[in-house]
Amino acid sequence: MNDWILGLLVAEGIPLLALVYYLEHRKRMYLLEKGCVILESSERRAERRLCNGLFLLLTGAFVLSMPTLAKIFGIEAGTGLEQVLAGFLITSAGLSLIMGTILLLRMPLKRPGNYESHSVPEAGRGTLWK
Repeated sequence: MNDWILGLLVAEGIPLLALVYYLEHRKRMYLLEKGCVILESSERRAERRLCNGLFLLLTGAFVLSMPTLAKIFGIEAGTGLEQVLAGFLITSAGLSLIMGTILLLRMPLKRPGNYESHSVPEAGRGTLWK
């Protein structure tokens, strides 16, 4: 019983994720062909990372709670070691994405050196940085 549930998650999840990445790639290529510059802000990346973390957290919680939900509906289902490991792995990946996003938003990374003083020259000047 548990094997087909995990198989269904993998069989539907991976193609759906591939479709999302493909559509995002097509959108970027279309914008580049039209001459638009794609600049992704750190807030947008943090938002995406947070959404991915929430998705993984809820998926892991669902995998872990599947036997309990099955018993509520009268279906006999046992918890196997593979299901518990997969559930904890997915849940911990989601938690790490959420915690990492929160840490990055609250404590901006300070790098050594002053990168703001460097200027990128216009095309045709010959030197890169001064």
